[in-house]
Amino acid sequence: MTEITYSLRALGWGPAFETQLDLEEMETLAPMRVAAVHRAAVDLLGAEGARRAECAPGLSTAELAVGDWALLGRADGRLHRRLERASLLSRRAAGEGREEQLIAANVDTLFIVSSCNADFNPARIERYLVLARQSGAMPVLVLTKADCAADPADYAQRAGAIDRSLAVE
Repeated sequence: MTEITYSLRALGWGPAFETQLDLEEMETLAPMRVAAVHRAAVDLLGAEGARRAECAPGLSTAELAVGDWALLGRADGRLHRRLERASLLSRRAAGEGREEQLIAANVDTLFIVSSCNADFNPARIERYLVLARQSGAMPVLVLTKADCAADPADYAQRAGAIDRSLAVE
């Protein structure tokens, strides 16, 4: 089986993240993009391929979100530091504590998907728009099942009325 490697640039790496590393970190740590967060470990993608890693003391998986950039120790294979985020998509978690639930980090564009049927809900779309804008991501509304709707243009018009600056596709 062939190991897949990734270009950091293709994963979203850029100057805003690179400038957060000092010379020692560049030599001893590898930048990795968080692909999944589990209780005790995270799945990562980077120039060295895909791997699962645990956090070093001082860093917790609870502090990480999909899309984060983190630094993996070349010697110990553990995550040592999360880089500052360009954006963060989060919400209040369900339950009594209502803590912040991290959804995704470093997202440039957020696609909000809604069907052209009875499930179309302007209030829900508005909630997602608020989340997108609070995160710093550009929202785009994607309408699906237009081929099944009697009047798909009506759904596009209703969606556009929610926010005139919203891109509706």
